Amino acid sequence: MSESEEEEEKADLLHVKRRKTEKTDRISALPDSLILHILSFLQMDEVIRTGVLSKRWHLLWTSAQTLIFSYSGPHDHGTYSKFVTFIDDTLLRCQPSKLNKFSVDFIYSRRFVRHVNKWITFVKNKYVEELNLHLRSRDLNEIYNLPELMYSNMCLRDLSLRHCNLVPKGEINWPSLRILEIGYAELNQDFIKKICSGCPALESLKFRSCYGIGCFNIDSKSVKKLAIKGCWDDDDDDNEEEKQLRIYARNVTSLEISGHFHKKILVLLDVKALVDAKLNVYRKPDEYIHNYEGDFKTDQNMVKDLLVSLQHVEKLSIGTWCLQVLTTLEMRTLPCPRMRCKYLTLNTHMKKWELPGITILLQSCPQVETLNIDMTSRFEEYYFGSYFKKSNDFSGGNYWISRPCWVLYLKTLRIYGFWGGNEYILSFLEVVLKNAMVLEKIFIGSSKNEPWIPTDVDYRRVANKMLSFPRSSKDAVILFSG
Repeated sequence: MSESEEEEEKADLLHVKRRKTEKTDRISALPDSLILHILSFLQMDEVIRTGVLSKRWHLLWTSAQTLIFSYSGPHDHGTYSKFVTFIDDTLLRCQPSKLNKFSVDFIYSRRFVRHVNKWITFVKNKYVEELNLHLRSRDLNEIYNLPELMYSNMCLRDLSLRHCNLVPKGEINWPSLRILEIGYAELNQDFIKKICSGCPALESLKFRSCYGIGCFNIDSKSVKKLAIKGCWDDDDDDNEEEKQLRIYARNVTSLEISGHFHKKILVLLDVKALVDAKLNVYRKPDEYIHNYEGDFKTDQNMVKDLLVSLQHVEKLSIGTWCLQVLTTLEMRTLPCPRMRCKYLTLNTHMKKWELPGITILLQSCPQVETLNIDMTSRFEEYYFGSYFKKSNDFSGGNYWISRPCWVLYLKTLRIYGFWGGNEYILSFLEVVLKNAMVLEKIFIGSSKNEPWIPTDVDYRRVANKMLSFPRSSKDAVILFSG
């Protein structure tokens, strides 16, 4: 073969390879609308980098209707300024007719107020539907004041505000808003009232680590889902009435109360519409170290009163701190309110000093048909004090064996995050299998957030142990899932 023929053959091969490559570039063959939808799942700096892929992609990002900016670099003023400049430059080049979503999360200071105000004006002019404004601040004096123009917006459907000063001069007008989250902000009852009256379509309302408020009066007819995740106050007043955080939620059907409430004493009022309730709170007042016996009574009364208010709910989820408070009730032979729930979730690590609390709660929920035990949730240790533990010590190994039967109606048991290393859960499973006459299924699996994946050895060890336990229900099946 001559040299020229070899060159022609190489050229033909390159042409064939190029054609194959072009044929396999199926993403570029997609319509712009679908590519932009794929890009909406990326951070904005990643979206812009797609411009180097081809001529067609070069300016495609400027039509993106989802703009997400999140700062995760070093904590210094120079890089903060570069991040703000990057957002400014991006918004100058972006020309969508409207915005589906705008999200910004960074460390804010007052020197950036002019820039953030421009962003707010930009997104309002682009009829944004979802807005996340998370302006983390290290100083309460540096908090961003939400401009007055934002309190009237016809297009907003989903709004999340964190570290913002919220003081509207007039009424709030968010007629299309369905989801609202407010975090790390000072609140008052007047602002809550304006939310309820100015958001006629609002369905979901969430407050995260807010402060300065003693009452959440949610009288909106449309709000069905309410979450209060932590609340704190700098007030050192020892008056228990002043410490109360009262929650009125007459039309809410799903309620979540979780997180740290410091000295606050939670009180539920007018919650008859509730169907589903999650109670995963904890309190850690400073005076625990001085007067834990007095705080036992405060915590006992708070948890008991909360359960009384939730007696009618069909679904109940309760956290480890509350279970430990219930332990103090069980040890003092004090009663626990009778519950009517059929679906119960325990967020517990099944530690020794949780067991009595779990027992008294299960005995108070005789109609439970589905029991979920989540061992992957965060553990908040209750301060019992050494005297309480010494005077009320017990053997946890055979704890469940001597307990009265509470599983008469149990059909389904799900356990997440257990793979054989906890003796208390194994004895618990033994009691369930022995006494649950209508049991249909036990499911044991890991959590999606669990970093450790069980091995086949773990499966076999737990399975062999459970197969050795006697059963009341011959139809019960045991399922494992990684």
